[in-house]
Amino acid sequence: MDAHKKILRTLDKTRTSPRVTEKEWDQMIVPRTAAEVVKAHGLTKTCNPDNPVNTDGELADKFFKAGWDLALRLGFFCPDTESVIKIDEEELSREFAKAPDSFTVGKHNEVVTVKARRPSDGHVPVYVAPLSIQMNEELYVPLVEGIVSSRLVDMQEGPSLDTIMGRPLLADTPYETFAGIYEYHLRKEAQWRAGRVGMASALVSSSSTHFGFLGAFHLYDQPQIALCLNPASLKVNFTTLHKCFVANELNAFIRSESPTMIGGYTGGPEATAICSIATDLLQYPITGAHLPGSPSYDIRYAGNCGRHGIWTQSIATQAITRNSTVLQMKTINQVAGPFTKMFFLETISGMTAAAASGQTFTISPRSAGGSVKNHLTPLECWYNAAVFKGAAGLSLEKANEIVKEVIPQFEGELNNPPKGKSFQELYDIKTVTPCEEYVKFYLEMREYAKSLGIPMPGDGVFC
Repeated sequence: MDAHKKILRTLDKTRTSPRVTEKEWDQMIVPRTAAEVVKAHGLTKTCNPDNPVNTDGELADKFFKAGWDLALRLGFFCPDTESVIKIDEEELSREFAKAPDSFTVGKHNEVVTVKARRPSDGHVPVYVAPLSIQMNEELYVPLVEGIVSSRLVDMQEGPSLDTIMGRPLLADTPYETFAGIYEYHLRKEAQWRAGRVGMASALVSSSSTHFGFLGAFHLYDQPQIALCLNPASLKVNFTTLHKCFVANELNAFIRSESPTMIGGYTGGPEATAICSIATDLLQYPITGAHLPGSPSYDIRYAGNCGRHGIWTQSIATQAITRNSTVLQMKTINQVAGPFTKMFFLETISGMTAAAASGQTFTISPRSAGGSVKNHLTPLECWYNAAVFKGAAGLSLEKANEIVKEVIPQFEGELNNPPKGKSFQELYDIKTVTPCEEYVKFYLEMREYAKSLGIPMPGDGVFC
């Protein structure tokens, strides 16, 4: 009951807390308060885009203190009730000490433990694929079969559907409830075809509201990971709280994600970093999240593999991993598509920085920024996994050196990235086999990553 009581206390606060409008929160309260905290902690203009991976541990510690301060000053906004859920210092300190530092999912030979890391500790992080990129429903099973056929992939999240048995998947309708059930059957078939029965999943991908989740989450052998996507950083909504009650009752684990946007209402890189830290600190006290996630995207191109995105995310991650055992989950958002050199270079930059900074867990890729349907294949997933796991033991200085070499090769294209090719263009769908040209290119890019100093574990299929 303790987990349920935590969510009930949060709900109580949404009823009784002072009201503010969302416009006031977004345009006045958050940016003003974040700017004040940045200044008060002496963090103004500390972003160094010439060195995208932070290597200054003392600076990361200062950001942690600033994030803690911001968490106490702001709390979370609930758009459903236009109220602010505040956490006082005694409660934050108590809950911070109780936040889980590990959990285990999966059955039989698919058991995976998600455990807190520190920067450059060499412990292999957990890789989940793919993100919830939209695919044609007839492609779901072959795509997932291909992705999880490599043991580099520890769990499954996406892809997502926009049709179910040929019908449009309309939000907030019974179609969405059925989508969760339909996805369950497709997911189980794909994992069975790949010989990964017992594999854990983050659920539910094809239903962003609570309808598909409530309709299908209980169908899976528990524990699984409950996918709770909040509206934005420093916000939580009733959809997430619906999911939290169900997940707690089934002894599942909550992954609660709230992205921050550089150039959005959180401000510049420094303010965005402390908003990310505050969001991660508040998610366990407010939602009971076992796996908090507050990735940072650069609003100019909707990704985070450029200089400002990597710096912001690396220092926010290090702030948490140096000062706590709160699990760190952040996504790496590529904007180029499959079979483009830019995609693989973005992956090297984003995944190397994340792994070296101590990140525990990630879900990727977001090929073509997730904006082009069917632009996702297994090879991008395997490459992401190999870099993420291989870079875990690199020093921050080495990671920074690698990123500095790679970023200039693609940063000029961030605002107009190549979209690449679709799954159907690159694979024989019936045999789930990639074309020879793509395999050759993939292996060449693996060799390039090795030449930079990144150990690349084999995928068990082509290498």
